[in-house]
Amino acid sequence: MRMFIKIIYRYGICILVTALMCCLGLTHGIGILSAEEKCDLSKGACMKTVGDSEVTLDISPKPVKAMESLIFSVHVKGVNTGDNLVLELAMPGMYMGDNHVLLKKAGESRYSGEGVIPRCHSGKTLWSATVDLPGKGQVEFPFDVLY
Repeated sequence: MRMFIKIIYRYGICILVTALMCCLGLTHGIGILSAEEKCDLSKGACMKTVGDSEVTLDISPKPVKAMESLIFSVHVKGVNTGDNLVLELAMPGMYMGDNHVLLKKAGESRYSGEGVIPRCHSGKTLWSATVDLPGKGQVEFPFDVLY
């Protein structure tokens, strides 16, 4: 019986440490981002490059808040992307479920779609929007949301 209690205790400690690491964002090698790496999408659009292509992300309305309907707009220069793109929303270091926004063509090299950023029970506000560009790779936009 004592051995059983020791095993349960050790597994409980492991689960607790793993949960704490997830909450602190230590499970995926995510450190503190510099101001240059993080986008301030509550103030305006953010532009990143992937290869020789430019991708600009904007979110409205501003400020960007969790648990509200948001419009995600992407403008792509330098790559033929087709009729739709997919934007993936994720919280670095913590799995918040699959959250994909289908971006439909809204003009020449412009895409738009509607989505919601859920509120994290940990209180963390750092999120990431990743746009997949077929044949070019992915571009990631880390940003903060308000609760």
